[in-house]
Amino acid sequence: LNVSANTIGTAGMQALAASSAFPSLTFLDLSKNDIGAGGMQLFANSSYFTSLATLNASSNFIGSTGMQALATSDFFPNLTSLDVSRNNIGFAGVQALVDSSFF
Repeated sequence: LNVSANTIGTAGMQALAASSAFPSLTFLDLSKNDIGAGGMQLFANSSYFTSLATLNASSNFIGSTGMQALATSDFFPNLTSLDVSRNNIGFAGVQALVDSSFF
């Protein structure tokens, strides 16, 4: 599923995170949607994307808080490819990623 560059923001992420419509989804491109840290936190707490293997969340202003939420989530056991480029995740975000069980 590619929903890139649609400016869905936090409200769009709230709707997506609450939806059980994609139980077998393995690829999701959320790039360039201005979801912010709050949107990533909502997504990271969603249990509806456990089949996801590839996530592109680049250029979304998630910062270290959003990266920490994603890196510590228990809902992405199949994630093998992650793009969080251009998100200003900083040292804390990188540390969360390094400490995560994703890779």
